[in-house]
Amino acid sequence: MRPLKLSMTAFGPYAATQVLDFSELGNRSFFLIHGPTGSGKTTILDAMCYALYGDTSGALRDGKQMRSDHAGLATETEVVFDFAVGSQHYCIHRHPEQERLKKRGEGTTNMPAGAELWRSNELPEGKNSLIASGTGKVTEAVEKLLGFKSDQFRQVVMLPQGEFRKLLIADSKERQIILEALFRTEFYRQVEEFLKNEAKQLKNDYDHLTDQKNWVLQQAGVQSAQELLELHQRHLIALEEALKQLAAGKAAAARAQEQLSAGIQTRDKLNEKKAAHQAWAAIDAGKEDIEAAKKDLAAARRALTLAEAENSFKIRRAEAAAAEKAYQQKLAGKKQTLLAMDKAREKAAAEKEKEPEREAVRREANRLEDLKQKVIGLQTAKTAETEAQLKLRAAEKRLNQNKEEESTLKTDIEAKTKDRDAAQSLAARSEGLEAAYREAERTVRQKQALIALHGEEAQLQKKYDHGHKIYQQTENNYLKIKKELTSLQEAWNKGQSAILAGGLVQGNPCPVCGSTEHPAPAWSDILLPSEKDLKNYQQNLAHLEAARDKMREQLSALEAQKREAAGRAGDLEKELGDQARIALAVIQKQALEAKNLWESALKAAETLKKINSALVELELRQKALTEKQAELQQELQQKSLLLESARTTVREREAEIPEQLRNPSDLRAALGTANKRLEQLTLAYETSRKNAENAGKALAQAETAEQAAREAFTAARIRARDEYNLFIERMLAAGFATTDQYIKARKTPGQIQLLEQQITEFGEKLRASRDRLERAAQAAEGLAEPELDELSAALTNAESARELAFKEYAGLQAQTGHEAEWLQTINNLDATITKLEKRYSVMGRLADVANGKNNYGITFQRFVLGALLDDVTVAATERLKLMSRGRYHLQRTLDRARRNAAGGLELEVFDAYTGVARSVATLSGGETFLASLSLALGLADVVQSYAGGIHLDTIFVDEGFGTLDTEALDMALRALVDLQKGGRLVGIISHVPELKERIDARLEVKPSEKGSVAKFIVA
Repeated sequence: MRPLKLSMTAFGPYAATQVLDFSELGNRSFFLIHGPTGSGKTTILDAMCYALYGDTSGALRDGKQMRSDHAGLATETEVVFDFAVGSQHYCIHRHPEQERLKKRGEGTTNMPAGAELWRSNELPEGKNSLIASGTGKVTEAVEKLLGFKSDQFRQVVMLPQGEFRKLLIADSKERQIILEALFRTEFYRQVEEFLKNEAKQLKNDYDHLTDQKNWVLQQAGVQSAQELLELHQRHLIALEEALKQLAAGKAAAARAQEQLSAGIQTRDKLNEKKAAHQAWAAIDAGKEDIEAAKKDLAAARRALTLAEAENSFKIRRAEAAAAEKAYQQKLAGKKQTLLAMDKAREKAAAEKEKEPEREAVRREANRLEDLKQKVIGLQTAKTAETEAQLKLRAAEKRLNQNKEEESTLKTDIEAKTKDRDAAQSLAARSEGLEAAYREAERTVRQKQALIALHGEEAQLQKKYDHGHKIYQQTENNYLKIKKELTSLQEAWNKGQSAILAGGLVQGNPCPVCGSTEHPAPAWSDILLPSEKDLKNYQQNLAHLEAARDKMREQLSALEAQKREAAGRAGDLEKELGDQARIALAVIQKQALEAKNLWESALKAAETLKKINSALVELELRQKALTEKQAELQQELQQKSLLLESARTTVREREAEIPEQLRNPSDLRAALGTANKRLEQLTLAYETSRKNAENAGKALAQAETAEQAAREAFTAARIRARDEYNLFIERMLAAGFATTDQYIKARKTPGQIQLLEQQITEFGEKLRASRDRLERAAQAAEGLAEPELDELSAALTNAESARELAFKEYAGLQAQTGHEAEWLQTINNLDATITKLEKRYSVMGRLADVANGKNNYGITFQRFVLGALLDDVTVAATERLKLMSRGRYHLQRTLDRARRNAAGGLELEVFDAYTGVARSVATLSGGETFLASLSLALGLADVVQSYAGGIHLDTIFVDEGFGTLDTEALDMALRALVDLQKGGRLVGIISHVPELKERIDARLEVKPSEKGSVAKFIVA
């Protein structure tokens, strides 16, 4: 990635649009970003990183927090970044979530974050192809385009403050993530996972099959397949013997069953003979009942012939009773009709005498009908009076409303006049209020920076105190170990004779004097140290010395940082003056009040025009209301005259109508009452006259009906008597002396059929019982009673023996079947397990090796990354040797920081001065900077050489040069200048004055009260 052009609007300290065209550098590929602290140097890197990934170079702030405090609401925060990847040009537009002015109406609205990525032609301005849109999608597209994510970008291309040492001092796991993304070694990790999963699956399959085999053996109740086979063979022999026992038991049971069946048949025949005799005797005893039933049947058949004559007699008797009832009803009806006729004639006579009353009611109704038109005229006059009153009240209301509106309008004009004067006064102060607000905002930022510096001082002091405490402990431990080592060295030197004497053997020559006799060998009364103890103490002392020296360097660096922070804080306190002693909240409150006053002044200028226009409109309305009031006063007088005229008309018409009838509803009620009374009297007279006529007709009809009913009753009574005499004659002829005998013999056809059926069934049962008795006697002839209990007991014993034999046989048969299945299953499982063991012996070993189960904890991917890291350290060492004057070499080590940590990607530095390799964490601050820079440059060289689709054409370094002495700074710059040979763009950020003098291409950043500005300066 190579930057072409960067445009920042309202971003960080840049209030307006700041455009940085990197083509202004010409053929220079090494430039310095220079400016005072807080001016916005790092913001330039933040803008590039934000455009690409949506976060800043330090990953501590998001785009929303980068909104410039100097910019107004009308200016939108946005970053436009043109860059090249290889031969392709791209352009990114990205803006954060922010508050902006509404496009329509007043007030503000929240604008969401957005981003676009375009592919450009050779001219950066020529955007012609949209690649992605939206914050998340643009970030994903950039990650694919550049080949790494934001955090990896900040460790390889853009090295921000505080993050510069990460790649160097990262642990093995963190370094693996970085290298994996840069060299794209996901394939090797996938191989690890594949082998691991395959081995795990084989192991799971093996364990599963083994569990199945053990479960089968457990079911069989044996420990091994051989034991199961032997058990199966024994059970097969027992099965053959059980089969023979079962056959014998079945034969014995069959014989016992035959004997019992024969005994049961003999018993059944004897029992049948006895039962047949009992059945014949029971039926034969019912002969007398059957004879009586035959007599009843004959009498019932004779009575059945009289049924028709009896029914005819009953019908005639019912007809006579009905005719008698009808005659009585008609006779009673005639009497009622006679009474009704008498009453109707009396009523008609009474109604005829009311003729004078009917005539009086008729005259009253005519009089009321004549008053209807007069009442309608009265109501018309009253309606006109009411309308005149309403019109008068409406005129009065309009006049009062006009007066109230005029009064309200006058109040509004006075209030608007006051608002206009206030707005004029406030708008005139807008420039002064804006200046006061800008000054207050600058004071807030300075106060915040001062508080941050004081916090930084406190943190540095805390770190210094903690470090000094550790340094004192290290120094004390160093002196203690040194003293103990000296004592051990003296004891070791003094005890050499005792050590030699301890190895003498009687008869062998002494290595010192050569004598074979040793009468008084030397000895020591204290425990003597070994050479290994001395070596351990020496190594421990060396480590403590190195740790002490490192702590001394760190304390010196912290002391320098403290002085620098204190100096910057002092400058800010001088600039703030008395404000430095005021609380931040108070200053912020003052700034907010100043801002509110300035915004109020701006709004007042806009409001002033609206107020003036409103005043003109209000005055015009006031004039119109005054003119309208005179018109309304004249209208009120006219309405009063009309009302008086209507009232006079009403009084005249009321005099012609009685007071109780002036209301139309009252008149209608009185007229309705009179008409109703007239109708009632007329209707009553006509109704009584008609009722008298109808009553005479009804009496004639009733007399005719009574005569006909009497004649019909006499004829029906004669017919009933004749039918009764005929029935008695036929009853006597049928053999019944009295009607009681006839009634007792009388039966229904169903009852007759039932008697016939009973007689027939008795004859059939008697014959059947006689035949059964004869057959049973013949079958039981010569038979004796059998002993069934003994035969049944013999059968039970035989069946029990057979069942026991069958259970034994069935159990052995099922057991041998299960055992055969188990043996087959075990044989199949053993064959499969053997195959799995053979395959797992290979795949399991490969998976262990590939997944780091070795002495160094190196996985397959780490092995590949280790080889790549070796190339990186070789390239980095070439630059580090130059920067460190040949002292340091970077190299990879197989040692692990912890026993359970993954290995293979740890770094150490070889010190040519001491000939000892040590951890990169032991380097001083300046040495760490040089080593980190060398590693970053070497990594860029190797990644570029592998050409895996990643273009590392640019590197930015933010600070760190202040920790170098003059000679080290010269070496570092020489290494960075060498990068230009490959066409790589190198930008460094620093406020070190010496760099400004030595680098002729600079991006100068200058702060001001209204925001920072930046421009390229090329000598």
